[in-house]
Amino acid sequence: MTEVEKFWFEYLEKNKLPKTTPYSGEFVLGEDEIMCLQLTALVLSGQKTATCSAMDSFIIDDQPLPKVGNNYVVTDWNEIPLCIIQTTNVNILPYNQVTWEMAAKEGEDDTFESWKENHNDFFEFDADIMGYEFSPNMPVVFEEFKVLYKKG
Repeated sequence: MTEVEKFWFEYLEKNKLPKTTPYSGEFVLGEDEIMCLQLTALVLSGQKTATCSAMDSFIIDDQPLPKVGNNYVVTDWNEIPLCIIQTTNVNILPYNQVTWEMAAKEGEDDTFESWKENHNDFFEFDADIMGYEFSPNMPVVFEEFKVLYKKG
C-alpha cells in the first residue's frame, strides 16, 4: 500500500467514513518543487482555497474534469501526503473572464495585476510543455476546494 493510500484510509477511519468513499486521486500543485512547497503551504494555512488550470491540459492528459464533491490527497513534490481536499465549486470560463474575487481565492497574490502577470507566465510555460496555445480567451477550469483533513 502506498503512503497516499495509507493516508486516505487513515482519514476514512478517523472520520468513521465507509471504505467505499469515493477517492479522485492525488493532487500536486505547481510546476516545480519550490512552487509546490509554496502552494501547499498556502493550502495548509487556509489561504489558498482555489486553483486555475487550462482546460486544454485536462484534454491533452486525458484527465476528467473536476466535479463538486471530488476528494483528492494533496501531496508534496515527492508524493508525501499532506492533506485531503474536496472540490466545492467548478467554473469553466475564458481565462480573461476570471475576476479578482475569484483570483483572490488562490491566495497567491495581493493584486489582480500580480495574479494576471504570474498566471500569464504560468500558462505560457504550461502551454509550451503541454502543447496547447495560450491565449487570453482560452477556457480555464477554476476549481474551489476546502481542506477536509491534514496530516498530523
